Amino acid sequence: MSQLLEQASPAGSQPIVDVEFVVLDIETTGLDAATADMLSIGWVIVRGGRVDLSSAETYLVKPEGEVGHSATVHGLTDTVVEAGLPRSLVIDKVVEVLTSRVLVVHHAGLDKALLDRLCIEQYGCPLLVPVVDTLALESRRRARQHHLEEGSKLNLSALRDHYNLPRYAAHDCLVDAIATAELLVAMRGRHALRSLSELQ
Repeated sequence: MSQLLEQASPAGSQPIVDVEFVVLDIETTGLDAATADMLSIGWVIVRGGRVDLSSAETYLVKPEGEVGHSATVHGLTDTVVEAGLPRSLVIDKVVEVLTSRVLVVHHAGLDKALLDRLCIEQYGCPLLVPVVDTLALESRRRARQHHLEEGSKLNLSALRDHYNLPRYAAHDCLVDAIATAELLVAMRGRHALRSLSELQ
C-alpha cells in the first residue's frame, strides 16, 4: 500500500489515451459492502484507449465464512472457493496493479466500497485511487439531457446493448471486467471524451 500512496495518481487533465485503467469486477457473498465477502476477482487493463487482454488476471478467493445462497447467482460453491487464495494476498495484488493507474468499476457502491472496507481491515486505510464508475458516468450523462429514458436500465448488460456491444454471460468476474472495459471504450468513443476528468 505504501508504494501506491507514494506514486502520483493521473491528473484529471491527462488525456484518456495516456491513462492506464484497471477495470475490475468482484463476485461476492452478498450485495451489502459492509458485510459481503469476496469470492473471486478479475481485472483487465485498458491502455492507449484499448482493452489489453494479455493483462487479464482472475483469482478465486477463500472467504472467511460460507458462500450461502449467493452460489445460485455465480456458481461459486464452498467447495470451489476452498481452493482460493487467501484474501490478504489477493488484496496485495489489487493494490500492486492499481499503483499509478485508475480503477474502473460498474457500480462503485459495491465493488469500490468492498475494496475500501477490506483495505481498511488489512492496511488501516481505504483504497486511495482515482475511480471511474461506468454506471454513474452514464447516469450523469442522461441526467444532463434533462430526462431519463422511460424504463431504461443502467445495469451492465443493458448498457452494453445501448452501446451496440455483444452480449456476454454474466456473473463471471473476468468476463464482467472485460465487458465493463469494452463499455468504457465504447462510451469514450461515442461521446468523444478526451480527458480523465470527463470520466469522473
